[in-house]
Amino acid sequence: MYAAAAIMGATFAGCSQVELKPTPITPLYSSLAKYPGMTATQRDSFMRTDSTELLAMMQYLGKGPVDDATLMEFATSPAMKVFTPAVDSVFPKIRPIENTLGMILANAKTHGFDFPKRHYAAVVWGNYKSIVFTDSCMLLALNHYLGADYAGYAAWPAYMRLDKTPKRMAYDIVEALVANEFPYVRTPESTVLSRIVYEGAITLAKIKLVPNGTLSEALGYTTEQLEWLYNHESELWNALVGRNLLYSTSEDVAEKLVSPAPSTPLVSPYSPGRVGRYIGYCILVSYLENNSTTSLPHLLTPEFYDNPSLLVESAYGG
Repeated sequence: MYAAAAIMGATFAGCSQVELKPTPITPLYSSLAKYPGMTATQRDSFMRTDSTELLAMMQYLGKGPVDDATLMEFATSPAMKVFTPAVDSVFPKIRPIENTLGMILANAKTHGFDFPKRHYAAVVWGNYKSIVFTDSCMLLALNHYLGADYAGYAAWPAYMRLDKTPKRMAYDIVEALVANEFPYVRTPESTVLSRIVYEGAITLAKIKLVPNGTLSEALGYTTEQLEWLYNHESELWNALVGRNLLYSTSEDVAEKLVSPAPSTPLVSPYSPGRVGRYIGYCILVSYLENNSTTSLPHLLTPEFYDNPSLLVESAYGG
């Protein structure tokens, strides 16, 4: 079955080719870094021009009103002082990110998504979240993508550092956009199967919407980790079935199968983390081989992932 997964992954990667149209991203962090040296007139202009983005950021962070005192405090904060030079080094220009976002949104339309119009802003902060949505804005924290070897991440586990690279940003953007519009809907009857299939659909969306997306990057694996999964797919599936995990309604079990972690000991002590996402993706690949007209947005709805006949219709067997 793993060969089919590899073929489908390559096919989906080839779908992400549309006309380039950059999507504007307001570089709030850049303007805020210059804020202490601005004149009063320049500060007023900045607050008026980027009022929507500034208000979104300050409200999310629980700061005061968007005024001179609040902005000065944030502009001179430790996070701004530490992260801004590193962000400028890794991302000297915002245009490549705007190009990627434009491609993602264009691919989304091609595949049937209808994301609302919103403002996009690049920020630098000490918050643990890398992407945040407010009513009208998406805030992208560039200091979360400075590279696995960035000194500021040294205390983090290796599996977390691997996700903090510029290349992974596009995949995180897609996941955030898709999950924001199609959040997982859990009920007391929801099974582990439902959750891993939903997570598989998120993975599929990342492959389809990210320009030249790959399965390993969409899952957050190294090439070696993905190869291990290919070679042990049947064993992992048998563990899910044999240990009666597949139809468990335990939210805790589902989380352990799909959440970031160094391994997934519920199925194998040697496996990488988030094995549930990989198996969910493989189930979808099998399903789509016989149901190729099913839209990607439909795969992210309870009507699909809670369908009691889904596994039979997929004909997946590990």
